[in-house]
Amino acid sequence: MGKTESKLRDSAGEGDLVSRNAWPMIRVISFGYKEGAPPSANAVFDVRFLKNPYWVEELRPLSGLDVSVQQYVMEQNGAVEFIDSICAMLTSLLPMLREKQVAEFTIAFGCTGGQHRSATLVETLANELQKRFPEADVERFHRELSRAAGRDDSGSSKEDAL
Repeated sequence: MGKTESKLRDSAGEGDLVSRNAWPMIRVISFGYKEGAPPSANAVFDVRFLKNPYWVEELRPLSGLDVSVQQYVMEQNGAVEFIDSICAMLTSLLPMLREKQVAEFTIAFGCTGGQHRSATLVETLANELQKRFPEADVERFHRELSRAAGRDDSGSSKEDAL
C-alpha cells in the first residue's frame, strides 16, 4: 500500500477508497434560451440547428418527452450523428473523469423554448449513456418543463415555498 492510499484510509476512512472507482454523476439538462441564461454546465450545446417541432401543429402542445416529438427530432439529418459524436466524446472522457475522481459532469442542451428539441436530446443522450455506462448514475432535468409543471430549478414545488 502506497503513502497516498494510507493517507486516504487514515483521513477519510475505508469507504472512501471504494468511491475512487465510482463514476461521476452524469447530469443532462434541457433549457430554453428565451427563458434565460444557460444553466451552469461542463458542456453546453445549442440545438437550434434542428427543425423546431413547435411549427408542426400537432406537435406544438407536446414535449420532447413524447415519442412523436422524439421521432420528429431524431429523424432529421444530423440529429443521430450529433448524439453519436457526443457519446463518442463522453466514452473517452468519462473514464478519465472517473480516474480523477470527478463527482459530477453536467451536459446541457438548449433550444428556443426548451420544450421540444433540447428535451428530446436529453432523453436520447441519457438513454444511450445508461446503456453504455450502466453503473453510472444518469440524471435528467428539464428546466422549462419543470417550470411549466409548477417546479422551480431545484425540483421543489413553487407551492412548497409558500
